[in-house]
Amino acid sequence: MPRDKSRFRISLSNWSIVARVLAAPVIMVVTLALLSFAGWQTLKAQRTMVAASYEELQPVLTHAANVPQELSRIEAHLYKLSAWGQIGVQGSELETTIQTINHSLDTVKRDIDALEAARLDGVDDLRSAYLDYRKNTNNAMQLILRNATLGAVATRGGHAVYTQASEAARRISDAARARVKQRTAVTIDAAERLARDFISASAIAGLLAIVISLAAARTIVNPIRDLVRAIRALLAGDLSVKVPFVNRTDEFGRIGQSVKALQDVLIENRAAADQHEVKQAELEYIASHDALTGVANRKAFDTFMNAALAEPEPAAGALVYILLDLDGFKPVNDTYGHDAGDAVLKRLAKRLESRARPGDLVARIGGDEFGILLPMRQDRYDPQAIANRFLDAVREPVPFNGQDLHVGASIGIVRRSDVDGDTAAFIAAADQAMYVAKQETGPSFYAYKPNSLALVTDLAERQELEAAINSGAFVVYYQPKVDLRSGSISGFEGLARWVHPVRGVLTPATFLSQIGRLGLQRAFSEAIARQVIADFAAFDAVGRSDIGLSFNLEDGLLATANGVAALEDLIRTHRSVASRLTLEITEGVFVSRASAAIQAHALRIADLGVRISVDDFGTGYGALRHLRAFPFHEIKIDREFISAIGTDRSTEVIVDGLISIGTGLGAEAVAEGIETENQERYLIQRGCRFGQGYRYGTALPLEDALDLVRRNGAVSRTG
Repeated sequence: MPRDKSRFRISLSNWSIVARVLAAPVIMVVTLALLSFAGWQTLKAQRTMVAASYEELQPVLTHAANVPQELSRIEAHLYKLSAWGQIGVQGSELETTIQTINHSLDTVKRDIDALEAARLDGVDDLRSAYLDYRKNTNNAMQLILRNATLGAVATRGGHAVYTQASEAARRISDAARARVKQRTAVTIDAAERLARDFISASAIAGLLAIVISLAAARTIVNPIRDLVRAIRALLAGDLSVKVPFVNRTDEFGRIGQSVKALQDVLIENRAAADQHEVKQAELEYIASHDALTGVANRKAFDTFMNAALAEPEPAAGALVYILLDLDGFKPVNDTYGHDAGDAVLKRLAKRLESRARPGDLVARIGGDEFGILLPMRQDRYDPQAIANRFLDAVREPVPFNGQDLHVGASIGIVRRSDVDGDTAAFIAAADQAMYVAKQETGPSFYAYKPNSLALVTDLAERQELEAAINSGAFVVYYQPKVDLRSGSISGFEGLARWVHPVRGVLTPATFLSQIGRLGLQRAFSEAIARQVIADFAAFDAVGRSDIGLSFNLEDGLLATANGVAALEDLIRTHRSVASRLTLEITEGVFVSRASAAIQAHALRIADLGVRISVDDFGTGYGALRHLRAFPFHEIKIDREFISAIGTDRSTEVIVDGLISIGTGLGAEAVAEGIETENQERYLIQRGCRFGQGYRYGTALPLEDALDLVRRNGAVSRTG
C-alpha cells in the first residue's frame, strides 16, 4: 500500500507541538497524544474547509462584484453615447462606444451564467432584470442612432431598469458574502470547539502535570485564539487586521494562509463596492446637472423649488425666483456658430453661480434661460440689488477665439408671498415679470407685483379678444378623422376659427399667441369646450350618435385648479357625451413647469370618462417614462413624420416606433397630415388605424361636417 506522503509531511511540520506533548509524564503523553490526534484531524478538516470555501467562493464573489461594475460602465457609456448623439458625434468613436456597450452586456451575461451555476438565491431576478435592461439599452442605442432626442429620452427612461438590475446584482453580491460568512462561521465553531477540548483536556492533565499541561495548552490554544480573533475581526468589517502564522509551515500556518486568502477576497470585494458607489454618484450627478454648463438642470430645479415651497411659513413665502433670459443670444449662434453659443452659456453659468450664495440654486431650465432660486428672509428682499447682482454677471463680454461676444439679459423676479395661487401661478408670475423686462432696451429687470400684467397689455387688443370670446366670434370647424381601413368617418377634430368682422375667418396662427400673452387662455378654452360639447346634439340629430369629437386644450386651463374645476363642471353637466369627447394635450406638457399639476388634473378629467390624446407626439421633449403614469388613450403622430413616408427611411423607422409605443401601451394611433395613397397604405400596413389630412378633407364649418356624415360618413380619398 503506498505511503501517504502528504500525511508524513504534515507530521514532520508539527514536530514542535509533538515534542512538547511527549515531554509530559506517561499519562500526559497518552492523554495528550489522543487529543493531539483529534486536534490534528480537526485542524486538517478546518484547513480543507477554508481552502475549499475559498476556491469555491472566490469566483462567485468575483462574478457578483463584476456585474454592478459592468452595469455602471454600460450606463455611463450609454449616457455618453446619448450626449454624443445629440451633439452630432459620428465615426469610429461612436462605433467603439457601441462595441464597448455590447461587450459589457455580454460580460454581464457570462457573469450571471456563472452565478447561476453557483446556485445563489436571486439569480433568476437578476437575469430577468438584466434581460429587461439589455432590451432597453439596445432600443436606446437604436433610437440614438436614428433620433438623438428620442434616444436621450429612452436613455433617461431606462434609468429605473438600470437601478432594478443594479439592485438585483447588489443582492446577489450580498448573498455571496453571506455564504462566505456562513462558511467562515462553521470554521470558527470548529476552532472554538477545538479550543474548548484542549482547555478541558489541559485542565484534567493539569492535575498530574500542571506546568507541562499549561505549556502544551499555550502551544496549541493560543494560536487558535489568535486565528479566531482574526476571523472575527474580518467578519466585523476590520479588513486591516493582521492574520497571524501565515509564515509557519504547520497546520496553524495553513489555516492562517487560508484566512489570509479570505481576507484578500473581502478586500477586493470592498474595493469593488466602493468603486460602484463612485459610479453611482457620478450617474446621480449627470441626472441632476446640465451636461453643457454644469449647473443644475430642470429636474433638480423642480425638486429644489418643491422642497423650498414645502417649508412652513414664513420660509416658503420668502422664496425668491429669478427667471433670466438672455437677449441677443441667437445672433451669436448665427454669426459665430454653436461653439460660440456654448462658450457663452458655459461662461455665464459659472458667473451666475459665483454670484449666488451658499444655499441658492442656479439652474439651466431652457436653451438660453436660467432659473435662480434664493431662499431668504422677508426683510432682506431687495429686488433691485438682487437683480443687479446677476445682471452684472451678464454685462461683461465673453471672450471666444479672439472675439468679445456680447449678450444681454432680461430678468423677472418674484417673491412667493407676492403671488396668490399655487406653484404654477408662482412660476407664471416670473414669466410675466420677465416679459415686462423684455420691453425695455438693454439688460433690465422687473419685480413682480400683484396685477402687474395689466401694465404691459394693450387695452384695446384685450378688449377686442374678450368681446370676440363673449360674443361667439370664435367658432369651431371640424376636420374628419377616418378609419383608414374602411374609409368611414369615426370622428372630427374641432379647430378654432375667429370670424373677424373685417379680416374674415382667421386661423389659430394669427390669434393664439395674443390670447396666451394676454392671459385669456382659460376663457378661450372654456368657450371652445362649450361649443364642441353643444355640437354633439347636432351630430345626434342626423343619426350619428357614434361620432366622437376632440379639441386641443390649452395647457393653461389644466395647469390651475380653478381651470380644471370649470372644465369638470361643464363635463358633469353633459355626462352623457363624456365618453365621446377627446381632449388633445401637446407632448410639451410632460416637461413643462406645471407638468405635475397638469398630469394630476388630466387624471381627474379622465375619471369622468373623457379620453385624453397626446398631440404632436414625437416632436417635443416629452420623457417616455411619463407615458406609464399619464392617462392617455390616443397618440397623434405629427404630420412632419407622415410627410416623409416613402422618401426617408429613418423617419419611417421613427413612425414605426411611435405606432408601436402607442399600441403597445393600449392607445390608438392617429396619423396627421396624410396626403397620398402611399402614406395611407404604409400606415395601414404598420397597424395605424386612424388618420387625418387633406386626403380626407380640410376643416369644415359645422353644417358642412353634418352634410358629410349624412352621406353615410364616407369620405372621398383624393391626392
